[in-house]
Amino acid sequence: MDGIADRREVAGTPAAGRPRVARFSSEQAARPVEQWREVFGEQMLRMDLEPLPGHDFHADWTARVLPGSRIAWARNSPIRVTLRQRLVVDPGDNISLQWATIPRVGKHMGREIAVEPNEAVFLSATDPGSLAFTAPGSLVCMTFPRNALGPLLREKDICLGSKLPAQSGALRLLLRYLEILRDENAATPELQHLTISHIYDLLALALGATRDAAETAKGRGVRAARLHAIKSEILENLQDEKLSAADLATRHQLTPRQVQLLFASEGTTFTDFLREQRLARAHRMLSSPRYDDKSISDIAFACGFGDLSYFNRSFRARYQATPSDVRNVAAQSGSNGQPDG
Repeated sequence: MDGIADRREVAGTPAAGRPRVARFSSEQAARPVEQWREVFGEQMLRMDLEPLPGHDFHADWTARVLPGSRIAWARNSPIRVTLRQRLVVDPGDNISLQWATIPRVGKHMGREIAVEPNEAVFLSATDPGSLAFTAPGSLVCMTFPRNALGPLLREKDICLGSKLPAQSGALRLLLRYLEILRDENAATPELQHLTISHIYDLLALALGATRDAAETAKGRGVRAARLHAIKSEILENLQDEKLSAADLATRHQLTPRQVQLLFASEGTTFTDFLREQRLARAHRMLSSPRYDDKSISDIAFACGFGDLSYFNRSFRARYQATPSDVRNVAAQSGSNGQPDG
């Protein structure tokens, strides 16, 4: 299927223990609108997707199915998303959480609805309705069973049509966690269920969790989301020699001690994680012909090591080989096509 990455779990039952994943790019599709609507929309998301007239169509979508939940991430031109009764395959009482960087207008259960940019809204995932995304932008949509959150909430019901403001801290944490999940594969059933638990924790906090659920969420879902967000920022800034736990704490509205405790929950430290990731990047660069023109010191500095002697000692302790050894072995084997980064 041109333009759609199909892991063979997209249609039908997923392989045991593996989530279903599909990706679509209009730039790679032979028939972009038709494939987006028929294969990705109807078969994967069970929704009717259509471009709004008067705009050049483009779409880049990823969808993932986890136990009891379906999540989609997208960047696209103006579109309309419609839930039609003929596409509903699960008669259960499911909820859809939709967030987007762009305004949305439409009808939901017979009522007019308007949602501002960066707000999230809770909608029925089983009753017909539609939303128009009136400008190019990004969106996230996830569905889940209503009863999954009921025991976690002070108010036992989710009011359909209710919104989460853009400034909601729990919403921001949830979006960060989902963004990381888009590119990761929770391969085992245990990891899949743990991931869903983290998501429900964050949703409950955003909607108003019971005291017990809030305490559980702070020690589980919130911690996981914060740690994922901090790790992601570290990986994006490995070249910054001055990157510190204090800097990250300030950006994530935590204390340095809280950052250290997040890493301690996984049996490591901020310093060890940072060094390990820098060494791994240096190893990939030394193994790639793309960097043959770079000296070992250039690579060390590019990975955030300010002291060449410390880099060499750390590299040898980690890989039981010197940086020159790794570069020479890669050159001799001819298998030095590892991606860098």
